[in-house]
Amino acid sequence: MTQDGYDPDDGLDEAGHLPDASTVLAEIERGQPLSPNRLRALNEPDDAVLRQMVTLWPKMPVERRRELLAAFERLTEEDATLDFHRLALSATRDADAATRILAVRGLTNEDRPEYLRLLVAQLRDDPAPAVRAEVAEVLGGFVVALELGLLPDDDGESLVAALRDVIEDIEEPDEVRARALESLGALSDESTAETISDQYEVGNHRMRLAALRAMGRSASEGWLDLLIYHFDDEDPEVRAVAAEATGALLVDAAVPPLIMLAQEDKDDDVQVAAILALGEIANDESERVLSRWLSERHEPHIQEAIREALAEVHLMTGEFYEDERSPEFGEDPKL
Repeated sequence: MTQDGYDPDDGLDEAGHLPDASTVLAEIERGQPLSPNRLRALNEPDDAVLRQMVTLWPKMPVERRRELLAAFERLTEEDATLDFHRLALSATRDADAATRILAVRGLTNEDRPEYLRLLVAQLRDDPAPAVRAEVAEVLGGFVVALELGLLPDDDGESLVAALRDVIEDIEEPDEVRARALESLGALSDESTAETISDQYEVGNHRMRLAALRAMGRSASEGWLDLLIYHFDDEDPEVRAVAAEATGALLVDAAVPPLIMLAQEDKDDDVQVAAILALGEIANDESERVLSRWLSERHEPHIQEAIREALAEVHLMTGEFYEDERSPEFGEDPKL
């Protein structure tokens, strides 16, 4: 317990409640260590709290700014009901590139057209390639929204043009171009398919990997045979990416070759990618095989991947997955 009357381990005050946002902001300004729970007080900040944060932001050391944004990211990963995006938005023009990267990540689940416009401008103007790469990746969510008809036409055209400009700019670093291609892949039009094909055929190694990922994001079964062909590639990274992309297609025909890849490939990362892809497809055959492997394959990394894949299967099917390792579930499930 500190002199301010709270236990930093649980984030609660003496009455057992979270403090108000102003109290947490004052603690941030003083440089106090904060529990993740205590930062929950900044969830969905109102205008007054946002103004306080904007005033406080430039006064904080850069390490503190990064620490806060990273903490917000972890909290939202653990609890999807939390929303710190307005705080992240205020940091997208920070002088520190690493802080801008974290701020852009904080907008990952946003689909407002005004945020799209801000990010498109940042994709074009930010001086740091690492930031532009992060922006290109986050814009993938807006491409999905466009594909679903949820963006105004003018904004959709600006988004596609910005991503294409990056992909076609040979002076842009490969990582930025690759992330732009991966994001654009979710758009199911003929022009995008041609762009994916072009980068697959003539692009360097990074762009070919991006093209494979874009094939998966396209949700087009027409790429299936080409992706499965790469299950025999001599490069394990290519095999792993091909497996990941195959799972993203969500087609039943992919299950048998993925099972074979997971069983026969000698590379751990490829096996894990194939197992996770089976979980993403989540049909009866993949569930049956994954459940059997749970009792047959005991390598720690494989066990972890199988459990993650089965959790995805049961999330998709709405079934409750009982972890055989947990004593509260009683006897081990019969697989």
